[in-house]
Amino acid sequence: MLAVITFTDPRKTALSVEREKALLEKHKNLIKELKSSNLEVFDVNGALGKYEALEKGENFGIDDKEEVIEASKLIGSRDVSGIILGLWHWTESNLVTLLAKETNKPLLLYADDDPAWAGTTCITSVGASLWESAVNYHALHHVRLKGDVEKVKAWSRAAEAVSKLSRKSLLLWGAPYTLGMEHLMDDLPRLKKFIGDFLIIDQYAIIKKADSMISDEKERIRLEEFFDWLTQKAKVKYDNNMLTPEVLRRQIAIYLAAKDIWKEYENETAAVSIKCQPELSEMYGVTACLIPALFPFNADAKGEKPIVPATCEGDVKGTISSALLFYLSRKPPLFGDIKYVDDELVLIANCGASSLYYAKLSEDPEENLKETTIQGQCQGNSGGALTYRTPPTELTVARLIRKGGEYYLLYFLAEGVEITEEIESQLKWGKQWPHTAIKNPLDKETFLNIMGANHLSAVPGDFTNDVEFVARMWGIKAINLGKRDEVEEFLNSL
Repeated sequence: MLAVITFTDPRKTALSVEREKALLEKHKNLIKELKSSNLEVFDVNGALGKYEALEKGENFGIDDKEEVIEASKLIGSRDVSGIILGLWHWTESNLVTLLAKETNKPLLLYADDDPAWAGTTCITSVGASLWESAVNYHALHHVRLKGDVEKVKAWSRAAEAVSKLSRKSLLLWGAPYTLGMEHLMDDLPRLKKFIGDFLIIDQYAIIKKADSMISDEKERIRLEEFFDWLTQKAKVKYDNNMLTPEVLRRQIAIYLAAKDIWKEYENETAAVSIKCQPELSEMYGVTACLIPALFPFNADAKGEKPIVPATCEGDVKGTISSALLFYLSRKPPLFGDIKYVDDELVLIANCGASSLYYAKLSEDPEENLKETTIQGQCQGNSGGALTYRTPPTELTVARLIRKGGEYYLLYFLAEGVEITEEIESQLKWGKQWPHTAIKNPLDKETFLNIMGANHLSAVPGDFTNDVEFVARMWGIKAINLGKRDEVEEFLNSL
């Protein structure tokens, strides 16, 4: 929820009546715009009875310290992620400083681009005072915008995402350090700056449930129903080696077991990650590819289901990146390896599966399933990979990384590329995996040098402003790979 609060001049000045009527309309229009984008809004002036006050000839805007204290109590009693301050004309800066001190929430100073009133004067005065007082982090790192409602919406989505992630947990099946990758290890207590908590459950919990499902007569019915649904909706290519009907049933059992465990923590969980390698893929003998395919998807054999961001290899920073993009966009996040890069192209292809949404980019799950082929994996003892080629689309790509103990947020707006027959003909290792192609925002050498991970997360649409605002709220540096100067500054600091 976003709080919207409008301030005004405590003094009686020329055009006071006209000013307050104008503030009312600007306040109402901003709330209407935010609600039109499905953002929940708390109208602070409304809660304080300021609409009725205006009808009595009093000010509509907040104009004294007692009202600020009352407004702060109201904001504190609600689940408010951030505060948008309507600074359409003049107010005394100390009123806003008091609100910032009492609430300690992300702050956006906003006025429309109306030359009739002194919004610019107010924003610069209030902003300078917040810097001067520096009563808390949010006062010092407030955002100022003028006349750009779309950026206000981006900031609002960022505030909501940051708030949700700060109270949610990541469910990690299996501890990180998969295949000796140090960058998948992390300082989990420090990561609580971004995420609420971590639920770490051994993968044996999944294996035990999956084995029980295969052997139990009642559970076997559930398994067979899912098998029938999946094999009817997607194409399946058995090979009597890596993928057989029984192998696929074991993969389904792993997914259903994971889903059952997740259901116990559904309300507190933002995203999940499965280590898989080597305990499931080799020791247990079958890959867990249906987890990254179906958790971040809107349907399975039981019908419509929640979208849950999911990653592989216990990638904690990748899981946070995927969860962040989901909360900004409400779209299933794509997750995968940086499989190939040259000066023109980046190929993202996950080890066996990514969200099936990207098979067709359709809101109809059956359309995505029709474009999916399940066929034998290229690694592990057995298992089916879920193959598709993402249609070209605009994507926001993001990745939380750490260098020298400091966190950074890499991001860029990517232009999708069609995977042509020429590109397809060059694929060999992992050809069965789902592939997504995008234009390289840099050259291959620079791209390789700035990457602090071998995994990326993405969602359709342009959420680059949102990501930048998130980094600001988190207090870390955001690096837009579409801006060469930001890239060079980071690389020169190495």
